[in-house]
Amino acid sequence: MTFLARASAGLMLWAFGFSLLYALHGIGCAGGWDEVAMAGATLFRWALVGTWCLLCLGAVALMRRAWAAPAGFERGLGLVSALAGLAAILVTGAPVVLTSACA
Repeated sequence: MTFLARASAGLMLWAFGFSLLYALHGIGCAGGWDEVAMAGATLFRWALVGTWCLLCLGAVALMRRAWAAPAGFERGLGLVSALAGLAAILVTGAPVVLTSACA
């Protein structure tokens, strides 16, 4: 069971993160978070960018944990999964930082 969890952890984190960001985007737009100014940005932007950064940190933590696994196939698969998850989080979450909020 540990092997299966390590092998899929990175992609599972990405799937969870993608769903979470999508849900936060909908809730934020519907709730008017993009109109609430807060520390140089909006509450909406802070919530999305903060969540995206936490997801990236989680993926990095998965990579570090996979690196600590016993050498061999299991370690390699865990690292590849964590790296794929991090790359997917970076790419699919980039619009959070680069685009406008609720236009």
